[in-house]
Amino acid sequence: MRDRLVFITNQLPYPPQSGGVIKSWRLLACLANRFDVELITPLKGNDALHVGQLQAVLPGVKIRATPVERPRTALNFLRSLVSAPTLNAYRTANKDLHAAAANAISRADLVLVDHLEAFPYVPRNTAIPVVLHQHNAEHVMWERARSVARNLPERLVLSVEALRVKRFEAAACRKADLVLAAPNDQEELVKLGIPRNKLRTTLHLGDDSGLEAPTLQYQEAADNLLYVGTLSWPANADGLHWFLAEVWPALRSAHPALTMDIVGRGADQRLAAAVEQAAGVAMHGFVEDLEPFYRKSKVFIAPLRFGSGTKVKVLTALYRGLPCVTTSFGTEGLDLVPGEEILVANNAAGTANHILALVSDRTMWESLRDASRRKAALAYSWNPLLESHVEDLLGLIGRRS
Repeated sequence: MRDRLVFITNQLPYPPQSGGVIKSWRLLACLANRFDVELITPLKGNDALHVGQLQAVLPGVKIRATPVERPRTALNFLRSLVSAPTLNAYRTANKDLHAAAANAISRADLVLVDHLEAFPYVPRNTAIPVVLHQHNAEHVMWERARSVARNLPERLVLSVEALRVKRFEAAACRKADLVLAAPNDQEELVKLGIPRNKLRTTLHLGDDSGLEAPTLQYQEAADNLLYVGTLSWPANADGLHWFLAEVWPALRSAHPALTMDIVGRGADQRLAAAVEQAAGVAMHGFVEDLEPFYRKSKVFIAPLRFGSGTKVKVLTALYRGLPCVTTSFGTEGLDLVPGEEILVANNAAGTANHILALVSDRTMWESLRDASRRKAALAYSWNPLLESHVEDLLGLIGRRS
């Protein structure tokens, strides 16, 4: 008889096409091979359309899912102040799912919480081991978002939320028996007083199926930029706004034929309006097959002005061999050599110069393509990482027994 595991996450981990969803999916699929898994998840956006697909791929997993739609608004922020530890915890909460989680945990041997905002689903009197899978050091995300806020009211709201997240993150990590976090995020958690012996290293890797795809060819690509990411994520939306306002005009002035594709779900009206006003930029929403976009593009961009943890979008581009231009936030947690395996700039002029160089210099483009793909294949593979997590989880159950 296999051990029973409850996997609680903040959104349906399928389809695995962007950001943390890829990590959640790979972890869930791996654990389903070793445990009897019950998945507890709110359904956001179009998640309900994919529940059947996930069930077909992992038929042994019991899925408890309920639609939960609470947008990131001022009213919901105020509501969260009196009913939840953080805004995102409030946006993820559902009383029926809380009941389902409590029932599942009462019959399980282990619970894994995927994302901090899902941690309130763990009852206070839980007796089985609890693992918290940190996708980021969340309080750092909010603190960095505050540093680039557009105005004083926004800065005040972000300051309040950063403090709430910091307190909740510290409490959740203290309650958990084990915390999975990227190396740079571990340092931030240690500053909160979390013991190092409770932390285990994880990496947020991308879709490594790109390593098996044919090598991209410079001469077959258009002078096109590609962005892939979840557009409802504040760090992604902020970075695109900055890029469209500060970098794109200079690029089009120097290279009027340059175009850009933005792929990802969740864009709000403000971002959609900014894209509509940017000549040569097209937004495609969710796309099943990214391969045509990789083939037609010369540069992958990840213009992040804040963030935390390993950036899955960057790794996925490296697997595919599409040269990437990002900021120092985009390379956090990754052992990449700037100028050889990736190009990094933290200002508009440097970003534009890197992009124009890659578009025009075939030798440089092919060198980055090969070096980045080689590093991704050697240093960032899934199987050893996931097996180490399974061993850690089995060890927890063994100690508790």
